[in-house]
Amino acid sequence: MGERAVRWAPPALVLVLLGWIAARAARPIRDPDDWWHLRLGNDLIAQHSLATPAHWSVFATVDWVPTEPLPEIVAAYVDRWFGLPGLAVLFAVAGMVVVLTVYVTCRRWAAPLPSALATVLTVLAASASLTSRPQLISFVLFPIVISAWLRTEQDHRVRWWLVPLVWLWSLCHGFWFLGAGYGVLFVVGFALSRSMSPPVLLRQGAVAIASFAVVALNPVGLGVLEAPLAVNSTSQYIAEWARTDLTSLAALGALVMLVATAGLWVATRHGASWPRVLVLVSAVFWTWYAARTVAVAGLVVAPLFAAALDRLVRAGNGESTETGAGEGPRRSEMAVLAAAAAVAVIVVGALAPSTSDRPGDVPTRLDATLDRLPPGTRVFNAYALGGWIAWRHPDLEQYIDGLITPYSDRHAHDYTIAEATEPGWYRVVEASRAQVALLADNSALAARLQDRGWVVDGTDTGYVLLVPPGDPARS
Repeated sequence: MGERAVRWAPPALVLVLLGWIAARAARPIRDPDDWWHLRLGNDLIAQHSLATPAHWSVFATVDWVPTEPLPEIVAAYVDRWFGLPGLAVLFAVAGMVVVLTVYVTCRRWAAPLPSALATVLTVLAASASLTSRPQLISFVLFPIVISAWLRTEQDHRVRWWLVPLVWLWSLCHGFWFLGAGYGVLFVVGFALSRSMSPPVLLRQGAVAIASFAVVALNPVGLGVLEAPLAVNSTSQYIAEWARTDLTSLAALGALVMLVATAGLWVATRHGASWPRVLVLVSAVFWTWYAARTVAVAGLVVAPLFAAALDRLVRAGNGESTETGAGEGPRRSEMAVLAAAAAVAVIVVGALAPSTSDRPGDVPTRLDATLDRLPPGTRVFNAYALGGWIAWRHPDLEQYIDGLITPYSDRHAHDYTIAEATEPGWYRVVEASRAQVALLADNSALAARLQDRGWVVDGTDTGYVLLVPPGDPARS
């Protein structure tokens, strides 16, 4: 009975994760950033180019470049062809590819049970970020890149295919910068360990450097190289870039793997090397740095944790503890998981027309009122609704949206002053010359505006539409 449980536990754990992804996908879209991604995808399609589209709002004044054009274009086409249910299926497919990629790459270094446990903890670490956004592509590519460099540590082969992979990554998500950076980190580790001959080390360094250089050929332009720094300048205003709450479930998922990996290396006196230690230290940093980078920590440490746990299990069973003893997933194993993922996607596709046909957490009952506003009407909006306005009401001028890089740091700061009703808040609203305000109905700003005489013109789904006194702004 015990052996049977151990044999069936790994696929059962992975199947539970696939089911969780399916349940998460088969519900209304609630990520506020999805809407501006769709707007951007439509703009790129309309202009037949990956160049930066025109600003969506008079309040956006900063030059920027698209960093996720390919998935945005794909999502826009899926929405055109299949509507919101199609996006739910797309999310299900992407989420399941993330789970299976983590598991398969861990299987390269460990047996099924350690790999399944690592996959569960990685999904937990990434749980807050597993939403229907282009970042899922990075969650697929991180395990592939880390596993490739770990294999390079073993066989010293030069994997030039990593260079075009990073180029493609740069068209999909801004985390390409970290993916290329790990190549540099591994090469530094190889140099410190002195495990490679100088000619081989130079070729490995060429792969790492070329992974950065090739991004200059991105059709978006050289601005994509500066985009990570541009995001950093406004990250203080984005909740997911706040410092990590180390008591959160996501952080705990990463911390368990970090502590366990280091502890097993010390206890078994085996498994640590300069490249692996550097990766572990980087994962500690990502866990601490921001809520959004906890997922990165989980993804890069997963194979190290799986390998360390596998050595402990093998040592207990009297088996070989050679590094990289995992033989990779068997065909039958992958066939079962692939079939389960396919069934889950089919189920999501069957449910989506009734469960995902309407957007979530946006005031759709106010759409008719907003549609009647004259083009160019300025809207002082809740941050979470900026993307919705940009997509559903493109003729309006939202004050701010989730694509925050086109807004100046000063503008973002002014928004936080108004949102918190700090001293000078009403001067910010007046300076915006907003003709309506669309805010959370329980927000301090909505209450203070009503104290100033702003009139309620409609409510829905936790939001209130306000117009200034004596100026209803209705056509």
